[in-house]
Amino acid sequence: AKALYQFAKDGGEGNEPEIIMHLRGALGDGGGIPVVIKLLTKEAWCGADFEVQAVCLNILSRCAGEAVADGRLILRKRNGESCQADKNGEEKCRLKTVELGGLKPMVEHLKSEELDVAGKAAYCIACHALDSPVRLGIHILGGVALLLQLMSNKNADDGVVNQAALALSTVLQHVEAKDELYRLKGMKVLIDQGLMSDSVDVQENAARALAYAIEQEGNLKDLRRLEGIDKLIEMLAALPDTDRVPNDKVRQSVSFALSLSAFDSECRTEIRMKEGLRALSNCLASEEARVQEEALMALANCAFDIPCKQTIGALGGMKNGIGLLSNGELSVVANACVALSRLVFDFMSGLDFVEEGGVGQVLHG
Repeated sequence: AKALYQFAKDGGEGNEPEIIMHLRGALGDGGGIPVVIKLLTKEAWCGADFEVQAVCLNILSRCAGEAVADGRLILRKRNGESCQADKNGEEKCRLKTVELGGLKPMVEHLKSEELDVAGKAAYCIACHALDSPVRLGIHILGGVALLLQLMSNKNADDGVVNQAALALSTVLQHVEAKDELYRLKGMKVLIDQGLMSDSVDVQENAARALAYAIEQEGNLKDLRRLEGIDKLIEMLAALPDTDRVPNDKVRQSVSFALSLSAFDSECRTEIRMKEGLRALSNCLASEEARVQEEALMALANCAFDIPCKQTIGALGGMKNGIGLLSNGELSVVANACVALSRLVFDFMSGLDFVEEGGVGQVLHG
């Protein structure tokens, strides 16, 4: 197992995709995947060896395509953009692993007393949970509860907690997993162990997991009850009195979470009352296009309410939105158009749009 994993890691710079593709071919077509899966089970001829289990989980993660476990890529795919990381045979290996019963040992290892193995199992789950049937399978096997337990484990380091949060951010895209999270009161775990973590990686993945979770009404109510909106706004680190260091990855995930929460009228009001609109408007000045994109959509969704429209306008939202129409990223331009279409709601806002040069920018675009 170690030799196979080393084979995946070796090779000259720039040859990594080819080397990993050879590994996928050898394991997938050569019958290696069932052998690796068996090494994860109680029937393994070497017994329950934590080191072997950890390496086998790494092999399955690499064969599945580690890059596609990146939550930001998953978000891009959700928003309709092609996922460039899904190539070189990853999908074939993912499906073969699932078909051969690989999900069950992955989920079982979330309970491992060796936390390094549990963390690698969570990461392996994240690499495989890209399709709805797989997410459902993980839920049926009790994966949501075990991932929440792993996040709550006081002995787990930030790396392990982060892998659990990453896995939840993929699994929670299934409606039944969202319901299970609500039944388990999982929003408290995502907030206390995720959003309140000192690790920006944990914060990022927990915020994304939370975003998918609140598409279920019960989880959304729990978010408000647990003062989650306040915490999300604070995580943007975009208000003058903040003592946080801004982080673009965290800002992107948090803006995404706020944009989904803003479909609820009570959340929109809370975002406005807690200066969330100011924080989101300030995020438009970020040099990171993905932050601008998600912040624009959050503002656009908040702008379903007249008071929010007026507040966004007073904060320079019309001018900022028009300015972003010339952005080099098409996704930013698209979301700027959505935001502006919702901000122009009466005669005066229409005049503001004209006076700020909005018509010319739209025609030029």
